[in-house]
Amino acid sequence: MKMPWKSDTTLLSALLALGMTLLGALGSYSYRVLSGQAFSWRTLCLQIIVCLFAGAMMMMIAYHYTWPLEVIGGSCGMAGWSGAAFVKALETRFLNKAGGNPPAGSGN
Repeated sequence: MKMPWKSDTTLLSALLALGMTLLGALGSYSYRVLSGQAFSWRTLCLQIIVCLFAGAMMMMIAYHYTWPLEVIGGSCGMAGWSGAAFVKALETRFLNKAGGNPPAGSGN
């Protein structure tokens, strides 16, 4: 039996997700700089960390629902572009389904 994490398709999906997440993060930050925000290496690095987290969550969702490669790439790119807003949206949805309330100070 072939292990799913040893599959070439899985590796290709993960690399595509990583690449699209990074492109989304860089695109989002570049757009903000073009809109007038001052460039900062620190902010760029922090943006990339948040976006990688969002992209990883999207990749897990994609694996769960066995999405095609193109959808994985597009959704991870959008998660990279959205960054913290994507994480907040998932947090709110998860807490609503779990019957809890969003934590105080989370902006929801």
